[in-house]
Amino acid sequence: MLIGGAAFAAQQVKLDKQLPHYTPVQGVTGNIKSVGSDTMNNMMALWAEGFRSVYPNVQVEIEGKGSSTAPPALIAGSSNFGPMSRMMKDKEIDLFEKEFGYKPTALPTSIDMLAVYVHKDNPIAGLSLAQVDAIFSKTRKGGAAKDIMTWGDLGLTGEWADKPISLYGRNSASGTYGYFKEHALFKGDFKDTVKEQPGSSAV
Repeated sequence: MLIGGAAFAAQQVKLDKQLPHYTPVQGVTGNIKSVGSDTMNNMMALWAEGFRSVYPNVQVEIEGKGSSTAPPALIAGSSNFGPMSRMMKDKEIDLFEKEFGYKPTALPTSIDMLAVYVHKDNPIAGLSLAQVDAIFSKTRKGGAAKDIMTWGDLGLTGEWADKPISLYGRNSASGTYGYFKEHALFKGDFKDTVKEQPGSSAV
């Protein structure tokens, strides 16, 4: 069930039809490294494949461990690209500018959607944001009167009534974690029972 909007809702950019067709040049070799969002790993891999089809002598390394790993890698000079599923924070931009004397260049590429999934056999029809907050958050800033711990708390009956809700989510290095915390938990705190996973596929 979809509960989140765009994690990086970039304004659509129109391509200039007058741009000349790209002409490859000779003698391009070397290494390119990308460090950042694991959500964007597949996209980065496709770009790398396309780039290497033109420049096969360039090695491309992609390391996806979360959006928060991108700014430090860029600042340290250990990566050329820093894919992120969120906007850079002001303090990250400030640190980059302090190191290089100019602000980092952002290249909006896509829109990322967040969703909450349940088991295919679960009969729940949908959840409100207030319910999602009461399920995942210990601070309940979404307005729910009480904590939601079981499927019975959401109105399910029979064999589902007493079943506890098992919670899985992303780790704090992920841009997804921060977006979910801000928009689904209303900037509240995750419950300690949320099992943090290293990647979207693990969730």
